[in-house]
Amino acid sequence: MLGPIFSVLSPAGTRARLSILIFHRVNRSIDPLFPEDVSAHHFDKICAWVRSWFHVLPLDEAVCRLQANSLPSRAMSITFDDGYADNEEIAAPILARYGLTATFFVAVGYIGGGRMWNDTLIESIRRAPSTSIDFDNIDGLSALGRLSLVDVTERRAAAVAVIDAVKYLPSGRRDELAQQVARRSGACLPDDLMMSPAQVRSLRTFG
Repeated sequence: MLGPIFSVLSPAGTRARLSILIFHRVNRSIDPLFPEDVSAHHFDKICAWVRSWFHVLPLDEAVCRLQANSLPSRAMSITFDDGYADNEEIAAPILARYGLTATFFVAVGYIGGGRMWNDTLIESIRRAPSTSIDFDNIDGLSALGRLSLVDVTERRAAAVAVIDAVKYLPSGRRDELAQQVARRSGACLPDDLMMSPAQVRSLRTFG
């Protein structure tokens, strides 16, 4: 039985520890480009396991109880970063099914049609109609040359290469390059990846 082991590792009271399970997205199905990302089926299994072995608390309550030395054993909080629409559409119903709470951290600048730089790059590569993309004459990315996009393996490799090339740049330059890649790819990009204001408001019941 795992319960006693977890209780020893995360006891109640003055020696309590708070575990935090962090997510970004929950895809409706397995993403062919990034199959290791969490799908709805996988998230359902995670939630079932968490409910069986942990005491899940809203993050603000958990922090207060940690400071007051009143956490239960096996204390855990669940959080989501960035504010993706699938948090409300897919993750929230699964959480509700298991009676679990979560805290959602939302990048407010992307609410209602915005798109984060990494998603601009990923979707540009994923949806590019051509079987290759040429980064020549894109200052800062020209070293990548022409990358083949013949199959999903090559598109994944290309997406990873471009993200690695820009992720540590200043935010303004990073966004600028992401837009240049989007134009170069010729892809039609989605504008519904992030939550709408109404979706953000609907999540207040999850604590």
